[in-house]
Amino acid sequence: MDILVKETTLKESLKIFNKIPEFDRHEYGTIEYCKKRINNRDNLILSAYANEDNVAYLIAYEDNKSFYCWVAAVEPSFRQKGILSKMMKIYEDYAKKNNYKEISIKTDNNKREMLNYLVKNNWYFVDVIKNCDLKNNEILLKKEI
Repeated sequence: MDILVKETTLKESLKIFNKIPEFDRHEYGTIEYCKKRINNRDNLILSAYANEDNVAYLIAYEDNKSFYCWVAAVEPSFRQKGILSKMMKIYEDYAKKNNYKEISIKTDNNKREMLNYLVKNNWYFVDVIKNCDLKNNEILLKKEI
């Protein structure tokens, strides 16, 4: 399977939003909401293609001198194939090239695959944003680059 990761538009990246079962906040899948989040800050929008089909995306932007990965998502049938790693490498390289000293990401406590991936790739736990349900606590991780 050939995997191509490239910079793209919000419209293109969001084409697979509804194929990500973990995403239950539908406003996150709108161009308008994403534009508000990015808010004219330095940003990177990636899509990953397997055999020309859009199967993953990543949206990152500047946040308090860190380059923050707001969304990184891969369609379930394409997970464990190295797609996330390819997108995260491009994200980290972009941050280095643009003189960021750290990258950051948040994930929910119940997203064990993502937490495992991040820990294996030298990200460090920085903070826990508590939620009324322990499983949904958000974990902030950072990595110096």
